[in-house]
Amino acid sequence: MFDNTRRAALVAVSIAVFLSAGAHGQQTPTGKPLLTTRVDPKEFGTQDETYRVYQASEFAADKFVYSVYTDNFGRTSLSTNYDAHYYTTLDLPAGAVIDAIGLNSWSDTDGVLGVELWQRNRDGSKTSLAAFSVPAHYWNTDFATGLSIPIPDHTDKEYVLDVENAPSPNDQFFAWVEVHWHRSVSPPPAFATFADVPTTHPFFQYIQAIYAAGITAGCGNGNFCPDQPITRKQEAAFIAKALGLHWPN
Repeated sequence: MFDNTRRAALVAVSIAVFLSAGAHGQQTPTGKPLLTTRVDPKEFGTQDETYRVYQASEFAADKFVYSVYTDNFGRTSLSTNYDAHYYTTLDLPAGAVIDAIGLNSWSDTDGVLGVELWQRNRDGSKTSLAAFSVPAHYWNTDFATGLSIPIPDHTDKEYVLDVENAPSPNDQFFAWVEVHWHRSVSPPPAFATFADVPTTHPFFQYIQAIYAAGITAGCGNGNFCPDQPITRKQEAAFIAKALGLHWPN
């Protein structure tokens, strides 16, 4: 549907601000909710640390397939129009938690254009993690919020954004998909590293995380000394290592 020139023009022309949709209203024929209100994701209490914008030019078009639709009477029809799917792989770090997904688009028909997040496994199977379609409007961004979708790792799996243009007599357009996310702490291991921080310790998960990240090796002799005060220079070392501070460029 989109050639490269058209994609570039859509991205350049789109000046929609980062708004969002949070209320689930009427349903589309596919059962995906239409999002009908737009507010800032932070107003939903979203803990987004950052966001990643996937421009339309980063998506690859899949082959066109016929659309099969079954009405309320069980009658199945084969559409003469086509579905168009556009895919891109998420490049979020392991441990990310997705709070919101937004689709910046132009649509003149409710529910014709939408986005879905898939987990695609090595054996070819896939699981839908989030999906929504958009109401008709000129360029704007619609959001699914409050998702809390963990991305624990990418071992034997990948996470894929799928923008779909369902059959319609008119063109529908999208400029980008944005993903709001925050980081999480790794799950605690089964066994303790430090003799004075057993698995039952209330701070076990966090102490193990900074040890595994190379931020601290403890206080010596196999202990962490969890109740021992630290100096300002030790604090500086911990924070600098954890955040990777001072990269001038």
